[in-house]
Amino acid sequence: MTYRTTLTRKGQMTMPASFRKKLGIKPGEQLIVEMRGSSVVVKKNDWQKGLSELHKKIAAHMKAHNLKPLSDSQLRKAREQAWLDAAAHRVKRMKET
Repeated sequence: MTYRTTLTRKGQMTMPASFRKKLGIKPGEQLIVEMRGSSVVVKKNDWQKGLSELHKKIAAHMKAHNLKPLSDSQLRKAREQAWLDAAAHRVKRMKET
């Protein structure tokens, strides 16, 4: 399906209603605009679908490797250790310069 449109002085263009309907785009929704060579591709920003797929992949990986999710306290300890490790690394780099 092809549609011809005109770019306004503000860099805006109108997307035909049939395109918006087919993509399920509603006013105010964000879109993804990609450059592919000399072409521009506009896609619906379906981050929720992507996040859901990522969760499924992670769950499958954890199940396949018999991994259990961290508890809140384990996660907090791991985060605090990562902060300490990063701070120690920064101090070491500063001493080397």
